[in-house]
Amino acid sequence: MLSNASAGKIPSGHSGGTGVFVRRVDVPAYLVQGRLVTIKGGIQVDYATTARWAEPLDQGVARAVAEDLSRNSRIRAYGFSPGAAPTDQKYDVWIRLERFEGTDAGQVILRGHWAVSTADSSAPIAGRTVDIRRNGWQPGDYPGLVRLLSEEIAQMSREIAHAIP
Repeated sequence: MLSNASAGKIPSGHSGGTGVFVRRVDVPAYLVQGRLVTIKGGIQVDYATTARWAEPLDQGVARAVAEDLSRNSRIRAYGFSPGAAPTDQKYDVWIRLERFEGTDAGQVILRGHWAVSTADSSAPIAGRTVDIRRNGWQPGDYPGLVRLLSEEIAQMSREIAHAIP
């Protein structure tokens, strides 16, 4: 699962702050299978045989971003969950992933776009394309891949938090 273990726990009873809803994340078709992905030679998708996400990636990324945003004392964030209606929020966060994988060269990549809108409009008040890369991953080390992808999600979440008024 995606998590930011190094950031500490989310404040319990976090009732104050600006309400933010992280909408369902747009995920490319090659990531929907639920298995972790390595890109070989820059063009070949290689799915892990046994390493799988514990939850659908569109929900897992929304949850992880909401948890990261909630670590900020001025934000109370909630991630998309099927069947659960958004809470009373002032802002929505929209995320579209384009890449979210490791490479056979040992790089870990998160590429996509995020935007923040008011809850009553889908017109963005802030947004940015992100291309976050980390080196040093050992192909086949899937726990290491998840840890680095979690760090990249946390970095993107900090950018989003700065954009929320």
